[in-house]
Amino acid sequence: MPLPENVEKQPVSPAVWLLCIAVLDLTVSFIPIPNRLLAGAMTVGVTLAYVGLVVAFALSVARSKWSIPTALTGMGYSIALWLAVYKFMQPLLDERASLIRQSGGRLSKMGLLALSYTATVQDLALIGAAVCGGAVLARLIKHPNMVGPIGAMIALIDTWGVLFGGPVSQMLNNPATKKLAGLAMAGGPHSDTIGNVPRELSINVPNVGIGDFLFIGLLLCVLVNLDMNWRTSARFMAVAVSLALLSIVFLPFVPALPGLVFIGAGAVFPNLKYFRFTREEKFALLYAGILVLVLTGGAYFGVQSKLASHKQSNPAVGAAAP
Repeated sequence: MPLPENVEKQPVSPAVWLLCIAVLDLTVSFIPIPNRLLAGAMTVGVTLAYVGLVVAFALSVARSKWSIPTALTGMGYSIALWLAVYKFMQPLLDERASLIRQSGGRLSKMGLLALSYTATVQDLALIGAAVCGGAVLARLIKHPNMVGPIGAMIALIDTWGVLFGGPVSQMLNNPATKKLAGLAMAGGPHSDTIGNVPRELSINVPNVGIGDFLFIGLLLCVLVNLDMNWRTSARFMAVAVSLALLSIVFLPFVPALPGLVFIGAGAVFPNLKYFRFTREEKFALLYAGILVLVLTGGAYFGVQSKLASHKQSNPAVGAAAP
C-alpha cells in the first residue's frame, strides 16, 4: 500500500551509504583503463558517485535526527576506529610491505588490497566522525536566519585558508606539517592502488578535508531540523563539490579550491525564501558582503603581487621544483 503524499519515507541507514563508499573505493582499484578517453570518463563518473554517496550519507544522518548522545556515540566510535587503524593496523601493514620491498619482492594483489582496505576504513571513520560532529553542532542552530551568515562565514574562512596563505595552505605547503594535514583529509577513490598505473590512465579523485565533511553534515542537519529546502541543497552541494573536484583534476591552472564555498552556497541559495531579516539587518548584511568582496579581492591581488615580486627577485625559486 503506497504511503500518503504527506508522509516521509524512512531514510536509508547511514551505514548503507558508508558501505557503498567502501565498495566504490575498493572496486576502483581493480578497474582496467585502456585509454585516456575512458580514464577521463571514469574519473567524472567516479567523482560524481563518490561525492553523491558522501552527501547521501550526511543527509541520511540528518534525516535520522539523532539525539546529541547518539551523535556523540557515533562520533566516538568513528574516532576510536580511526585511531585503531592509524596506530595499529596501518603500521603493521606498512612494515610488512617495506620488508618485502627491501628483499626485492613485490606485494601480491591481496597485500596491496589489504593496504587499500585499511586506508578506506580510516577514510570512512574520518567521514563518520566529521558528519556526526556536524550533527551535534547543528543542534545549536535554532533559526533559519543563522544559515546565511554561517554559509558566508565558512566560505570566507576557507577562501582565506586555502587560497590566500591561511592555515590550510600553510599546513599543506610546509614539509613539517604536510603529513599532519594529510591525516585530516580523506582520500578519494583512485585506481593506482593495485600495481603501477600510468598517471594519464588512472582515476584519482582529489582528497577532501575534514572541515568539508563537518559542514556538509552540520548544514544538512540544520536544514532538515528546521524543515527547510534540504533536498535541493543536497543536490546543489553534490553537483557543486563534484565540479570543483573535477576542475582540479582536468584544469592544470586551477589550484586547490575552498570546498566550503560550494557547500555554503548549496545551503544558502536554495533557502533564500526562509530568511526573514529586518531592513536594518539587510543593509548590515549588504555592507558586510561588500566588505568581504573587497577584502577577498585585495588579499588575492596582494598575494599574487608578492609572489610575482618574490619570483623576480629570486629567479631560482620554483626552477628546481619537480
